[in-house]
Amino acid sequence: MTRIYISDHGSDRNDGLTERTPIYSWKRARKLVVGHLEISVESASARKRLFRELCTRKRTGATKSHC
Repeated sequence: MTRIYISDHGSDRNDGLTERTPIYSWKRARKLVVGHLEISVESASARKRLFRELCTRKRTGATKSHC
């Protein structure tokens, strides 16, 4: 199983495969998560930011997450 790293200091141009090359957004994570079962989020602020992104997507009908 491969872990995908997400950070407030990441970039969606990164591959997300190491702590030194984290990605930034949930949108990018969704593209990479095929076949991956584990996502590592760097900090509480990154978790909050991703949660807000998911909730915004829910309001637009793009996801069925719990907001």
